[in-house]
Amino acid sequence: MSPPLPLLAALLLGPLAALHAADAPKQKPNILFIAIDDLRTSLGCYGDPLAKSPNIDRLARQGLIFQRAYCHQAVCGPSRASLLTGRLPDSTRVWHNRNLFRSAIPDLVTLPQLFKNNGWTALSLGKIFSGDERELDPPSWSAPEVLRGEGPGWKNYALAGAKASGKGAAHEAADVPDEGYPDGGLARLAVEALEQLAPKKEPFFLAVGFFKPHLPFCAPKKYWDLYDPAVFEPRGGETRVEGAPEIAYHTHRELGGYKGIPEDEQVSAEQARALCHGYHACVSYVDAQVGKVMDALHRLGLDGNTIVVLWGDHGWSLGEKNRWCKGTNFDRDARAPMMIRAPGVTKPGTSTEALIEYVDVYPTLAELAGLTPIGSLDGRSLVPILKDPAARGCDVALSQFTRQWKPGGVKFMG
Repeated sequence: MSPPLPLLAALLLGPLAALHAADAPKQKPNILFIAIDDLRTSLGCYGDPLAKSPNIDRLARQGLIFQRAYCHQAVCGPSRASLLTGRLPDSTRVWHNRNLFRSAIPDLVTLPQLFKNNGWTALSLGKIFSGDERELDPPSWSAPEVLRGEGPGWKNYALAGAKASGKGAAHEAADVPDEGYPDGGLARLAVEALEQLAPKKEPFFLAVGFFKPHLPFCAPKKYWDLYDPAVFEPRGGETRVEGAPEIAYHTHRELGGYKGIPEDEQVSAEQARALCHGYHACVSYVDAQVGKVMDALHRLGLDGNTIVVLWGDHGWSLGEKNRWCKGTNFDRDARAPMMIRAPGVTKPGTSTEALIEYVDVYPTLAELAGLTPIGSLDGRSLVPILKDPAARGCDVALSQFTRQWKPGGVKFMG
């Protein structure tokens, strides 16, 4: 069971802070590290005409937005492992959500661990390495990771009689406040953590991992009401990607099996419309929570010395070419949003077409903070691009995916 925030507060006030206070140089940058689960580029700042995402769009205007950022495997665990270790999946052997990078490289120093080892208070709230307690990584953090809080509002479903666990309805629009679903509570925990960290002399690495818009598409009704359902064109029955071999498609059915959804994911036009509506409602819900955290950063006077990184762990398909969810090497799944706001480095309101990979984030944040990574990394620093958005990115971005999709069942690698 993850500890409640008061325990985090006690740890922050304890010997760890005193240990690093004497040798911590002034003005080490803080890091606010925001991960959003299953977020594709359905954002206003990426040109989506339907998305209502004013807070993330505001953050994008404050820094640099990457138009061509690619994860290394379009599924949660492997994508996050590569970004947080700076190593490709074939190095860590994390090809599945149940794989652990420390099984392959026990002494690997992760991105937050590098900061923790050099005097930063490193905290994790929500889904960062994983949404599963079996895949958490205690060595990376100054205090135990808080995956979810306790009490009401921390379940996938809010309506009375909804399924407590597993696959229930594919979407829900309960008339509840933001904290009626987990991401509202998570935003509150993040704001409380910032309030506790603000008066400290030590810099911080605060990771906040929002759960939506991951299935099921559950968000307070007011975010559904932001959209006219008629704007979502029905999808389904589209032709498959021309020339793509059968093995390019996934066979595991993440959407299939939710209440009312066929196992083969061949949804009706009305179901497709509702799913697209629900996805966008969840994006707007998460956007509002990001806004709360960014507002707290400003209110506490921390924004002038805090690097903010916001990223989605991979893309997502909403019925395009008869495909739902992720799990392929198609561009729709492998490309994801990423933006970096680095005071004094990035120019507000800039965008780059430079091709980048998720393993590039680790060396980038290390360089911005003046830290030297331990061991070899597979990426390269993006600082030249942060300074000059016209600078060249990498020549090739590597995304891969296994077939078959089982913890120990790799037969082919795409």
